[in-house]
Amino acid sequence: MTIRLSGTEDFGEFCKDVQLFNDYEGKSQLSTWFGQSSHRWACLRSNLELAIYEGEYSQPVIFEGEHDDSPFVTSKFFLSGGMRTTTPNVPGVSDDYEEVADYNYLFYLPDIREFEHFLANQRTQCIAIYWYPDLLDSFQGSFEDLPALLKQLRENSLKKRFHQPLGANTPAMQLVLKQILQCPYKETLKLMYLEAKVLELLVLQIAQWGENQQVLRRSLYLRSNEIERLHHAKAILNQRLLHPPSILDLAKEIGLNDFKLKRGFGEVFGTTVLGYVQSLRLKQAQQLLQDTNLTVVEIASQVGYESITYFRYLFKRQFGITPIKYRRQKGL
Repeated sequence: MTIRLSGTEDFGEFCKDVQLFNDYEGKSQLSTWFGQSSHRWACLRSNLELAIYEGEYSQPVIFEGEHDDSPFVTSKFFLSGGMRTTTPNVPGVSDDYEEVADYNYLFYLPDIREFEHFLANQRTQCIAIYWYPDLLDSFQGSFEDLPALLKQLRENSLKKRFHQPLGANTPAMQLVLKQILQCPYKETLKLMYLEAKVLELLVLQIAQWGENQQVLRRSLYLRSNEIERLHHAKAILNQRLLHPPSILDLAKEIGLNDFKLKRGFGEVFGTTVLGYVQSLRLKQAQQLLQDTNLTVVEIASQVGYESITYFRYLFKRQFGITPIKYRRQKGL
């Protein structure tokens, strides 16, 4: 059974707990027989707001919502879960797209009606930043390095909507997201801290967008949606490190042919698919050598290598030292 919620009446029926901590912060709780969710927000400036969403439902849920014509931009970072969004009959925006865990998105979608689809029994956690383009004007300097769509937004010359998938959350982003969730301060210091972290997150996201565009300019054959699929391939390898799919199976799963997967992966990430998997496994082995008392044979098996000889060879090639010497060097 799919639950459908639309308009303020449906939300009001289930929204049992709304707290206003002060003039700048608040929290609302959606508590229902089919699950619950929470929405925390903090207004950091007149043109900058932070929101943290968490929820899990026992039934599939579809939220119907509308964006007004306010020209704000949304930066969204998924830590877990995700959702599918349908936007019927909206020029310039895909009718049906997904936002998934460990990826981030930036979009400008004024004056639309949309439907957000959440799967059952899936915990979703997302950090969103709502900001107006005039935020950029509070910083001095040239705006030539901004992505073209942001420059047009800032200049009030953008006439179209956009939804831009920017790829996987980088390690730097993951750190800032964690710091936002674990903010150690209260009251004024909390707002100052959150504003600094939110601005840092925006810098990282806009820089990632710029790097993606550089890849596109260098490439003669990759399109932006294909780069997104390559990032998806990388996420799949991260999740299935012990039993990674074959090149053919991975290509099929992300919707590219094997030639484009192999060539594109090398261009975007600077390594082969096999090289990426090996590097990730060996970094995991390095961590296990530091943090556990497992034997080298046990560690080799745990990261996916049956041959201890081959594992030692790969480890020394990557780190310049054997696993046993590495452990001794660390005094473990």
